[in-house]
Amino acid sequence: MSIIETKTATYSMLDKNILLVVMKENAEIDVPEVEENYNAGLKLTGGKRFGALIDGRKYVTVTPEAKKHSSQPTMTKDTIAHAIVITSLASRLIANFLTKVFNQNKNVVMKLFTDYDAALNWLREKVKEEESSKLSNCVENP
Repeated sequence: MSIIETKTATYSMLDKNILLVVMKENAEIDVPEVEENYNAGLKLTGGKRFGALIDGRKYVTVTPEAKKHSSQPTMTKDTIAHAIVITSLASRLIANFLTKVFNQNKNVVMKLFTDYDAALNWLREKVKEEESSKLSNCVENP
């Protein structure tokens, strides 16, 4: 299994189309870190659409510029959905802001969880829904 370490997170693939992102304790995320993280995900997914399971149970800080940059449509064009696992109030505040921003992009849905398994199951369902949708489009439009 390939693992990519960035300054702020560890990246690996859980399933064919599920990217696991484990945030590092006390990570400080600004625009360069957003870019580094984006490139790590792109390398592991090979540019194919994927669901992202983000383990955000550790304390991180995200600058306003990083939040704005990460919400750009080009940063999420290959993402089916984000499932974020959080447990602290500080993480919830950051994640709530990001959820509002990301959910304005109708191509990507983001949901918060306190349970890792529930997040993974939801994400697998979202990936499965997209795959089913693609198959039915192929049948309808040969």
